[in-house]
Amino acid sequence: MKIWGVARILLVLLWIAGAASTWWTAPREVSYERALAAVSSGEVRAYQWGNGWDGSERWFEAKTLTSRGDAAPYFVWRTSDQRVYWTDTTLAAVDQESVIVDGIPHGGGAAPIARQLTQQEQATVLNPWSGWLQGISLVLALTSLIVVISGPAPVRGTRWYWFWMVALIPYGIGLVFWLFRDRPWASAEPDPAKERDRGWFGVVTAILANLVIALALLPF
Repeated sequence: MKIWGVARILLVLLWIAGAASTWWTAPREVSYERALAAVSSGEVRAYQWGNGWDGSERWFEAKTLTSRGDAAPYFVWRTSDQRVYWTDTTLAAVDQESVIVDGIPHGGGAAPIARQLTQQEQATVLNPWSGWLQGISLVLALTSLIVVISGPAPVRGTRWYWFWMVALIPYGIGLVFWLFRDRPWASAEPDPAKERDRGWFGVVTAILANLVIALALLPF
């Protein structure tokens, strides 16, 4: 049991590191004026153009900027403290002639920004910690899968219950809940008078948890 206690501490520390890194480097939308000021002041260390976001929130995978077609109105940049910001230049009330930078035309609100991006680097990866976050996600996911399949049997929920909790609740929160509630991570005694939580209950709980988390993150 001591080994499981040590493993729980290590997994919690790993989860905290992943959650903190994800929060710090998550792309944050700002106003067009803020973006223009960042470019003018030299705050931009690396940048990308795109028109949408893609990425999973199951664990700590960073969002990826996508680019489809010629138009790329999203301006995304990284600062010296590794934080990432973005703005939609189509929302700017700016009437500018198009400018071509590196063979790519930029019109409207994108033009004033593109004209000033002569010293900054157009990056292929804006989040330098993306590999680290993917590694943490992989370790947590594989550990959860192996333990839920072949580890000591839990007593408060079935294996299917914990499988769905870990698989469906974003950011690894389901795993954290398991680490503190049930075997093999936490001390838990079987209660003959109480039926264990079943797989269907794990699915329902995970769906409700997703709704609560989505609402909690709306201000951000």
